[in-house]
Amino acid sequence: MTHNCGDPNHSHDIENGIEFSLNKFIDTGLVTCLNEKVKNSVQEIFKSYEDRFDEKHFVESCDDQELIINIPFNAVTQLKSIIIIGGGGGSSPSRMKAYLNNDHIDFGNITGITPTQEWQLHEDFKGEISYNTRITKFNNINLLTLYFPSNFGAPTTKIYYIGLKGVYTNSKREIVSTVYESRPQLSDHKNTNQDMVSKDLM
Repeated sequence: MTHNCGDPNHSHDIENGIEFSLNKFIDTGLVTCLNEKVKNSVQEIFKSYEDRFDEKHFVESCDDQELIINIPFNAVTQLKSIIIIGGGGGSSPSRMKAYLNNDHIDFGNITGITPTQEWQLHEDFKGEISYNTRITKFNNINLLTLYFPSNFGAPTTKIYYIGLKGVYTNSKREIVSTVYESRPQLSDHKNTNQDMVSKDLM
């Protein structure tokens, strides 16, 4: 079921929650979060879409409402949309900013860096809202940083689920192998054309 409420920055997209999931291409063990209350708790929120209602695992900010989440991929990706399930009682994030391929972002410099895109968020407890990206700007992503500067009034921010949807082009391992292979053999590349085609994820 898909319908649009007039805001071009998001759509209410239920059936496509799994269709283009990039979550399995996240290098989960390397995901980091600045200002999280429990260390590495952020690594538990990139669940499958079916498990998005699991409330045992979430990330919560520590000292205020702000969170910076760094999400590395083990594939080169194009990001099409983002789903956010936040906490109740005003703890859901109300704004989100995205930055690409910059591993030096922290609270000391983030206000001086122009985000690739930013969104006003809605409280969404079912994962029904997809926040669309400007797709032409979200190509060739190795690292995605999401900054949540505020929420809907609670002292801290909680996020239970982040879902990323898009396509991948190739794995980093395959790309590195191709670049550094000194004497490629024809037999080693019989599926090259098929492998390099972007794949929609089901």
